Amino acid sequence: MKRITLFSVLFILALTAWSQPRIQLSFTGSPSLNWMKSNNQSVDKEKIVAGYDFGLNGDIFFSENERYSLFTGLQILNTGGSVTYREAFNFSGESLPSSTKIRYRLRYVEIPLAIKLKTDQFHRTRYWGQFGLSSMVNIGANGDSSDDTFRKANINDEINLFNLAMIVGAGFDFDLGGSNSVTAGLIFHNGLTDITTDNAFNDKTIINSLKIRLGLIF
Repeated sequence: MKRITLFSVLFILALTAWSQPRIQLSFTGSPSLNWMKSNNQSVDKEKIVAGYDFGLNGDIFFSENERYSLFTGLQILNTGGSVTYREAFNFSGESLPSSTKIRYRLRYVEIPLAIKLKTDQFHRTRYWGQFGLSSMVNIGANGDSSDDTFRKANINDEINLFNLAMIVGAGFDFDLGGSNSVTAGLIFHNGLTDITTDNAFNDKTIINSLKIRLGLIF
């Protein structure tokens, strides 16, 4: 946790130093709906689970009219999902029977990198869309099994350290006056890489997320 705090402070200082003259900072929080999906027919996805993320973001502008920018930031993601394994398998040092459901509770540090396009202002509102990639580093993994073999147990050995997703989103900024605005948008994260270490099954399991981004622009 100390490393995360130190990295966050350094990131904020770097963005602040870069903020002269064409960068806009925002603090955002996003409730999300998350689900896991596997390409192995022996692994069934289960219900959608709720999550959230929060962090500091920056729009680095390419143009004087601030219509085009590079969107990046530092986020803490709390996500996950649940899947059912039809066959008996070994998981996190335990032998589990067939039809066992695993609930994954995962935490990542995320650095998004996306192209963001904004309209001109209409009645104090600017609309935007963005497209890019999200790179994530896992900093926590816990899991539950439906047969109660383990509950909120450490499952770091079952989760890959790195994750990558595609970002697509749209929303709007509303001008509050001065340099402050509020922002809101709908963001879809489409997982691209396998989040699991494939200790139990030879498959590719991804996480998809649908988020409502809410934030304050400074």
